[in-house]
Amino acid sequence: MRDKDGKNSATQKLAPSPPSRRHVIRVIALGLAIPLVACGRTVRKYIVLDVVMYSNVDRVITDIIFNDTDLGVMNRFGSTGTIAGVGIPFGIQTLQWTLGGPKGTPRNGEVVTINKQLTISRQQIPEGTRYLGLHIYPDDTAEVTFDKFLPQRTQRGKEYRLKRNKNE
Repeated sequence: MRDKDGKNSATQKLAPSPPSRRHVIRVIALGLAIPLVACGRTVRKYIVLDVVMYSNVDRVITDIIFNDTDLGVMNRFGSTGTIAGVGIPFGIQTLQWTLGGPKGTPRNGEVVTINKQLTISRQQIPEGTRYLGLHIYPDDTAEVTFDKFLPQRTQRGKEYRLKRNKNE
């Protein structure tokens, strides 16, 4: 078959047709969907652990607030039960408590905020960790430990208990 110029249409090369509107819409939709898929794979900014606290303070402490979560109260050199499902953000932590005790006790009723920065990073949490041990000391500092099972007192905490037992 010949075209209007008299050339054989079978040998004529066809120019590529412009993309259809439907094709363009599909490509744009795919481009918009990729970031949505990536959002589902974002790195979490916190971890959820069960918290057990240990006080190395020789007095009652109350209103223990860890990152806006109320963790309760503790007796002298006491510990709490497990506070389940506490969301702990990575980075700098906040911790405060109120000193209790009988009337006339120095600093009674004072709200204590930790005086050394407490930071938790993703890298310091071992695989399989389920518990965070929160250890409070009389010098208004605290430290954290991580464990697969219930955390134990730290060496520093054991030393405070030994001093207490010698003084009594």
